[in-house]
Amino acid sequence: MVSSSLTGESDVDQFVRPLEIRSERLSFDRSEDSQLGQYATIIRRRKWIILAALLVAVLGALAYTFSATPLFRAKTVLQIQRESSRVVSSGEDIQPESAVSGTEFYQTQYGLLQSRSVALEAARKLRLADNLEFLTGYSGQDPAEISSLPRQTRLDRAVGLLEQHLQVTPVRNSGLVEVDFDAPSPRVAAQVSNAVAEAFITLNLQRRYDATGYARKFLETELAKVRGRLEDSERAVVNYADNQQLIEINRKVDPEGNTSGQSLSEIDLDVLNRSLAAARADRIEAQARAAAARAAGTSSEALNDQTLGQIRTSLAQLEAQYSRDLATFKPDYPAMVAMRQQIDALRKSANARGSNVGQSLNAVASAAAARESALQAQVNGLKSAVLDQNRRRIQLNIYQRDADTNRTLYDSLLERYKQIGVAGGIGVNNVAVVDRALEPTAPYTPNLLANLLLGLLAGVIFGLAAAFVLDQLDDAIKSPADMEKLLDLPLLGVVPKVSVERPSEELQDRTSALAEAYLAIQTSLNFSTSEGVPRTLAVTSANASEGKSTTAYAIAATLARLGKKVLLIDADMRNPSVHRMLGIDNNHGLVELLTHNAKLPEVTRPSTVDNLTVVTSGPIPPNPAELLTGESLSILLVEARKQFEYVVVDSPPILGLSDAPLIASAMSATVFVIAANSTSAKSAIGSLRRLMEAHAHIIGAVLTKFQAAEHGYSYNYSYSYGARKPAFGS
Repeated sequence: MVSSSLTGESDVDQFVRPLEIRSERLSFDRSEDSQLGQYATIIRRRKWIILAALLVAVLGALAYTFSATPLFRAKTVLQIQRESSRVVSSGEDIQPESAVSGTEFYQTQYGLLQSRSVALEAARKLRLADNLEFLTGYSGQDPAEISSLPRQTRLDRAVGLLEQHLQVTPVRNSGLVEVDFDAPSPRVAAQVSNAVAEAFITLNLQRRYDATGYARKFLETELAKVRGRLEDSERAVVNYADNQQLIEINRKVDPEGNTSGQSLSEIDLDVLNRSLAAARADRIEAQARAAAARAAGTSSEALNDQTLGQIRTSLAQLEAQYSRDLATFKPDYPAMVAMRQQIDALRKSANARGSNVGQSLNAVASAAAARESALQAQVNGLKSAVLDQNRRRIQLNIYQRDADTNRTLYDSLLERYKQIGVAGGIGVNNVAVVDRALEPTAPYTPNLLANLLLGLLAGVIFGLAAAFVLDQLDDAIKSPADMEKLLDLPLLGVVPKVSVERPSEELQDRTSALAEAYLAIQTSLNFSTSEGVPRTLAVTSANASEGKSTTAYAIAATLARLGKKVLLIDADMRNPSVHRMLGIDNNHGLVELLTHNAKLPEVTRPSTVDNLTVVTSGPIPPNPAELLTGESLSILLVEARKQFEYVVVDSPPILGLSDAPLIASAMSATVFVIAANSTSAKSAIGSLRRLMEAHAHIIGAVLTKFQAAEHGYSYNYSYSYGARKPAFGS
């Protein structure tokens, strides 16, 4: 696959084309075969795996059949009815009734049937710990060896055997369940099957009884706690009322739990307030009468006064007599003068008496006003006292509510506790035995014919499954044909798999297979573009340890031997390896260039190859991707191209990192390294897709660690007259 500028394809086409071409080629390769033919091909290719699986399965079935102990199966049939447990006389449950479906209920019962508690109860009832026939019948172990074990150990072994050979099978669409047990002895099989059923019924009744005991114990504990809180809260109410002198009369509690009552101050205030209202009314009335008397000159009291009435009557009579006598006598007549004097005296007496009545009304009004003022002062004083008590009563109400709440809770728990009876949880058992187990007359297992058929079937199924699974899972790129077919990527060269610790030393020998392979790759690079070998070249791979660092060094060294000035940059700032390959230090390098802390000449290092200069990665930075973002790398490449003819960059792996796409996007070309039998097609396609998204110019791929003999290839890179040296591997 070349860049989109050369092929005329869009970036999206470049992303999906490898997958499309792979699919087209796969369908073309197998188009002449039917589906059955494809299966037959897989079976022929993996026939030894299928035959081996078949042989192992048949031999296993025969070995099991002739070595297995004959077992007898006894069956007990139980009926399980769904029933809710009741533990109180009122019909209420101690625990809330859960909305468990019928399926969940029966599954729970089946699980309980196979529980260790049921097996332990059955083992104890039958004394299986002392039954050597039961303990040794399955394994054929020496009875003397078993009898020498501690009793608890024998009991644990008996329980384990019982759990292992017990089977619970529900009858479809019914409440029946079959309890099967396999044993070497028909008598033991029947005894254990029946004992398991009886143990299940016994433990079921015991659980119902224990439910009552658990509830009673829980309520006793809660009652003790609530009783203590109630006593403390009531004591707090009394102590606070005593300290604050809060005395309430006629205290009541309404149905909602609210309390009400009156203190002495409130009662006094109520009485005085009513007296004040009466005094105010009396004062208003007295003032009104006095004001009316002053306005009218008289009053109703004066009109109703008997003495004043008698004086006025006598005065009227004398004035009438005086008027009659004037007709006869003259005013200066002695009798008339005397009568006149008597009239004046009576008039003075009437005026004096009327004045006394008015003063009396004013005195009554003043007294009423004084009484009202006195009562008002007392009411004002009691108001302050009542308001102060109300403020202090807030905390008392808080204490009281806490006490009332604790009392209600205590009464509720006490009533609940009284409802529980000793026999409340027993009720009617919902499990019954329908058919007891009988001693079987013939062994249930082993069955020679059935075991052979199962062995053959299992062998065929397992062998075919292994063959097809291995064929489908084998997604690794193994050969140059796989790489071109699956990736549609031009092959620049193939590097054989050799084993060395220092590939740079192996590359010094130009007669080595490694050197010859990379010389062929350099030749392919000459034809990769119209201008020959790209001036700036990145070398990357999908994963680590695929040989990309060695490839980058080998390409750079090969170009340098041709007399070209070459700069090799180790851009794998997360796991640098070029300095270890060349045996130099890594104190300064690319990191300082990208952070502008050094110039290019300050960090370049000579190598053992003429014309080859190296820039190591330098100290490992916290986040290499941040250093590669921006224009620092592009500026570095521009400066490097001024001083060197070629720049080769050892890039980090692609998958899981963002460094490689950033580097590839800044380079003129990228070489993709794939390790044979290691890199999967999926990871390779994903890596190429990421490079495409970064607009990298991928000119081809290099297949490393290739073993030609494994794939039927007859060629290699070693000279026929020279001994091939150990060389680079992974």
